[in-house]
Amino acid sequence: MQQRRSKADSTRQWPPRILAGLVLGLTAGLAGALLSISPAGLDLEERFGLDGLFLLRGARPAPADVVVVSIDKVSAEYFGLPNEPRKWPRGLHARLVENLSRAGASAVGFDINFEEPREPQQDRLFVDAVRRAGNVVLLDFLKKETRPLASVEGSAGEAVIERLVPPWPALAQAAAATAPFPLPKVPVKVSQFWLFKESAGDAATLPVAMWQLRLLAAYPDLLRLLRAASPQAAKLPDDADAILRERKLRPVMEQLRTLLQQPEVGEQVRTQLAADTALAPATRRMLTSLVRVYQDKDSRYLNYYGPPRSIATLPYYQVWQADGGRAAPKFDLRGKMVLIGFSERLQPEQKDGFYTVYSQEASGLDISGVEIAATALSNMVENNPVQPLHPGTQLALVLLWGLLIGMLAMAWRAGRGIAAVAVAAFAYLLVAFQVFSTHALWLPLIVPLVIQTPLTLFAALLWHYRDVARERNRIRLAFRNYLPERAVAALARDLSAAPGGELMHGVCLATDAARYTTLAERMAPEDLAALMNRYYESLFQPVRTHGGFISDVVGDAMLAVWAQVKPDAGQRAQACRAALDVAQAAERFSQSLESADLSTRIGLHAGPILLGNIGAADHLEYRAVGDIVNTAARLQALNKILGTRVLASRETVQGLGEFLYRDLGLFLLPGKSRPTAVVELRGLTREATDAEGRFAQDFSSAVQDYQKGSFSDARVCFVRLLERFPQDGPARHYLALCDHYLDQPPGPDWDGLGQRQDRRR
Repeated sequence: MQQRRSKADSTRQWPPRILAGLVLGLTAGLAGALLSISPAGLDLEERFGLDGLFLLRGARPAPADVVVVSIDKVSAEYFGLPNEPRKWPRGLHARLVENLSRAGASAVGFDINFEEPREPQQDRLFVDAVRRAGNVVLLDFLKKETRPLASVEGSAGEAVIERLVPPWPALAQAAAATAPFPLPKVPVKVSQFWLFKESAGDAATLPVAMWQLRLLAAYPDLLRLLRAASPQAAKLPDDADAILRERKLRPVMEQLRTLLQQPEVGEQVRTQLAADTALAPATRRMLTSLVRVYQDKDSRYLNYYGPPRSIATLPYYQVWQADGGRAAPKFDLRGKMVLIGFSERLQPEQKDGFYTVYSQEASGLDISGVEIAATALSNMVENNPVQPLHPGTQLALVLLWGLLIGMLAMAWRAGRGIAAVAVAAFAYLLVAFQVFSTHALWLPLIVPLVIQTPLTLFAALLWHYRDVARERNRIRLAFRNYLPERAVAALARDLSAAPGGELMHGVCLATDAARYTTLAERMAPEDLAALMNRYYESLFQPVRTHGGFISDVVGDAMLAVWAQVKPDAGQRAQACRAALDVAQAAERFSQSLESADLSTRIGLHAGPILLGNIGAADHLEYRAVGDIVNTAARLQALNKILGTRVLASRETVQGLGEFLYRDLGLFLLPGKSRPTAVVELRGLTREATDAEGRFAQDFSSAVQDYQKGSFSDARVCFVRLLERFPQDGPARHYLALCDHYLDQPPGPDWDGLGQRQDRRR
């Protein structure tokens, strides 16, 4: 039972911190999740997060299946032609196509616009070469046109229309297919490419057309799987060769996409592909990639291989002269897909560059359009384009990440929380890097690590700061009952207390209650405690009202202190007012008791004092240390001998004209080696009567006679004073001393003390 109770108690200690972590984590998670799917968040991730992953991963080898033939300045100089390939004789392209065909290239794509015919003989050579090759894909130019919109009232705005402009008809009919490859120009960073261009009638782009052309050899296997999955596949041509002969590659691609976009058909084909052991592994892998291309949305993210020229690149002139005798270079292009287009090695010569993550800022060299097309095609070969998370998955990931770091940040104090979040962030970055490097899976970085994590840590620090402030405030409130405000403030700043103190100037007020021992003997402890609590409540209030603090309470004794860095008459006045009010409060309290009397004696003394932590390392108390503490206590005890209520040293009241006091003479207090000038604090001057003022003066004159050794004169004065005030304790005390010294005169060392010489210590 006890064990269950202790477990329940420990459980009750956790909820505030767990609740804080949950609140912070859910807030961070929801805010991050919403930001991550917003346009601004997606843009940040694409511009900086994706770039960061590429740079962390570094360059990687491109597949050997794709080769770029670069139209560059070196080739222009070789042919003695201007560096404007559109003006080159198309007979050059004819020979290039023939060389590529002889070398065994599986597909050839031109990233060049052949919109209009030029020289008939050169054009005819090019058309014949393209027709004979049977595997050439030419570029469709995507042209934007702005057309006005008409309405009944008149003009209703403008519409931007994109239309495909194919090569001139004879060349287009000779090609296996034509396809566009639109890309944005700088300064827009190219991170994606279109698989199918919706604004151009869902036309397949150049890389898709070349990939489908390359895989016509596996067309019978794909057709078999499609016809098993859907009756609509019966409309597809049976013969791959017929597709090329009849120039039907483009409509066949449209039919394939329509079929594979149907979820049940696409899923069944992919399942059958995975289970079909009759297919060669390479064929299965390529068909899986092709099916995925048709199933994907219109665009894909590019999985770049590195800086410009990361994909195998051959100069145009070298491939052109490849059949020119023994000295001509030889290339292994069998089965390769070859893309031909502008690609320079140096930035000043670049005519067709696009800004990407691997654009070289030092040289200003961008990646050419043909190399981007080759990158897209290479991604299809490897079936590993950059794959962003599904929006729902990304929402869940960012939400859970926010919850995790919120919990970690609040689970411990600030330092450990920051360390835990830092470790978690590093682990997240490591996982993101690993899955990107191995699977091209793109996890968000900017929102979780750059926005969510720092803001959550900042919020957690503010939360911790608020908790610490609350804790320090609770410490203040708790310790104000035991310590002065100065000590409480120091303790709140630094909870590690050490022995030591601060030398100051102060006033000590010591009190003691008469007949406390008798009272404690006859009362039950709990009743005595309740009584003393009420007693001290009446005494503490005047002390605090006048700026003092309670330094110590033992039994029926109290020590109050006023302390400042420099001596201050105002501070002494505050202590004197407090002493008078304490005396009145104690009297009122004593009068309120029916069967007890707690008359209170008070002593005041001023001087240097040390305030601080006194004790050993395992037990410290905040105390006042110094001679004034002992002197105030001895003055308090002197009240019992003299029959007074409030005694103070003369230096305590010196210069304070607002108080009525009478000099009581010099006393050698117990344990002291030098006498102390003692006064009785009787009240405020403005409240005193003339009789009280004359009484104080007459008493002072009598004490002076006594100190001179004129005991007879002093005795006469004290007798007259007692006739006016029969109960005055100091007058009785001095009258007894005068009688003693008249009977036994003091020796030559007489010092005028207000006590017998035989009682000195």
